Amino acid sequence: MKKLAIAAFILISTMGLVLAQYQDEILVAKAREAIKNFNINTADSSYKAAMKATLDEEDYNKIQAEWQVLEKINILLADGRRSFERAEYKDALKKYGDAIKAMDASPHKVWGLVKGEAYYSMGMVHYRQDEPIVAANIFREAIRFDPAGEKNGKAIEMVRNQAYSEGHKFLKRRDYASAKAQYEISVAVDPAFAPGQYQLAYIAKKDGDLAAAEKYYRDAVESDPTHFKSWFGLGNLYYEKGNNSKAIESLKMSISVNASYAQAYYVLAQVYENQKNNNLAVQNLKQAIEIDKTYTLAYDLLGRIYIEEEKYVDTISLLKGLTGDTASYKTYYYLAQAYNLQENYSAGLAAATKALSNPKQKNWAPALIEKGTALKGLDRNKEAIETWRIAAKDARWKSVADHLIDQLMNEGK
Repeated sequence: MKKLAIAAFILISTMGLVLAQYQDEILVAKAREAIKNFNINTADSSYKAAMKATLDEEDYNKIQAEWQVLEKINILLADGRRSFERAEYKDALKKYGDAIKAMDASPHKVWGLVKGEAYYSMGMVHYRQDEPIVAANIFREAIRFDPAGEKNGKAIEMVRNQAYSEGHKFLKRRDYASAKAQYEISVAVDPAFAPGQYQLAYIAKKDGDLAAAEKYYRDAVESDPTHFKSWFGLGNLYYEKGNNSKAIESLKMSISVNASYAQAYYVLAQVYENQKNNNLAVQNLKQAIEIDKTYTLAYDLLGRIYIEEEKYVDTISLLKGLTGDTASYKTYYYLAQAYNLQENYSAGLAAATKALSNPKQKNWAPALIEKGTALKGLDRNKEAIETWRIAAKDARWKSVADHLIDQLMNEGK
């Protein structure tokens, strides 16, 4: 029994020595794992515990050297943060750069998250120095080392969105060159940023560079097929270039993404009307009006189509109840046409007079023609001739006005 007790004591003592021998290695492994998880405090305490636990001077020196690398990096990052806060940007960049060099020199592949943090901090310095593209590229480096870190992606969005917002400010002031420069930055920071490409297309189109506009719209929908405004812009561009088939294709894509986008239905109606397909034009105009009850352009185009189809009752029913901003001078013009063709000349005169009530349209020849027609219908021939003579001052309507004057004067002979 005594021999068994002695043997047990020897075994326990031996195991204690073995455990003590390997305790430092366990603690070093724990420290490295903590670095991998960006838990610097745990890593620091684990290295210090490992140095206390080791029984070998050579092992102690190795652990201490490894700990000193962590300490150096930690100090550099902390100093970099302080320099950044004091707006000492050059010094901050040097500190972060030195920290990254120290991590690169380490033989242990444990620094990913820490390196990601260093790159993120460098990116913030460049962002503060108004270097958005450089900042974004460095944030991308941070993502490479910390792909799961949300703040890196958000930092790129921050840089992109700031440039985009600045572009809007310049655009509102009609400073198109400065707006373009900011939108270009937003796209350079995020090449898949469809809103930035859409705005660049808008400016290119305004500058008359339709090829560039088309490319920007194309880039936008390739980057984000759900960006319905870019599909609409592309469709509108094709319509203006006379490419009806591509216009229809793009506008239908816009509607497929956003079925409530009234403008796409309106331009689609224009394309169909251009193709002499009034049925589809009317269908899309009605859809646009269903979505937006105040869509003046849609009412006016639908009214014009009804007049061309001699649906005068439908024209009057569609337009007569419109008021305020929903009714334009063209609304009243089409209404005057419909009333005159129905021989309701009093209503025709009232509508034509409204069409001419805005000082900018007081000499608008088409409405003057309808006003003269209504006056003639009311046997106010002298006023009709005077009205048509004003219309004749517009070279585009001179022949029509002169013909009506001659016709009326010949009727009196």
